[in-house]
Amino acid sequence: MAVKNLLIKNNTYGGVRAVIQASQSGVDNYYYTEARGDRYYYSITGSTQSPRLETVTFDAYLSFTMSGAVTYTLDIIPMSTGETCFLDVQCTAVNASCSKGYVAKAFGGFRHTGSTLAKIQNQIDITNHSDFSAAVKMDFSAAGTQSVRMTLTGVAAETIDWDIYLKYTKGYHTLTTGGSGGGTPWYPVPPSA
Repeated sequence: MAVKNLLIKNNTYGGVRAVIQASQSGVDNYYYTEARGDRYYYSITGSTQSPRLETVTFDAYLSFTMSGAVTYTLDIIPMSTGETCFLDVQCTAVNASCSKGYVAKAFGGFRHTGSTLAKIQNQIDITNHSDFSAAVKMDFSAAGTQSVRMTLTGVAAETIDWDIYLKYTKGYHTLTTGGSGGGTPWYPVPPSA
């Protein structure tokens, strides 16, 4: 007896509001950004059970200003057991006079075992170019087991305006592990009316 699986695409969601928590010098900030992407579901052909979420793509933009030699952390991707994410993040930063700039591109991923949220192969590849001192940078880590964290670092005596182009693909692995399926049949959740 063969089980026939059908992958279906809920093509293009838009206007989804993501809430990204950020912290600078112990002060919490919340950014609400709209995003777009695609959701993919699978179902067993001929079954009456609801389709299960298998993967989702997410494409969003963030912008903010930081002042001085501070560290800004943003919890960008909530994660649960059995999930993976693939990062493709780009950023640009410029000081107030536009005399110095920074650009970076990050590539890599994370996996969640249930007890550990870890970088795949223990690294995120970041290519960057900067007119600032070595202090200005973008980096990624795990925020406990709850979220992928992006950390941005500023430099003394500079006000820096950041533009972050955030793209990621999150896999729920419901085909192989019976994983969480995103916890809801619609994820990311559409904006409320």
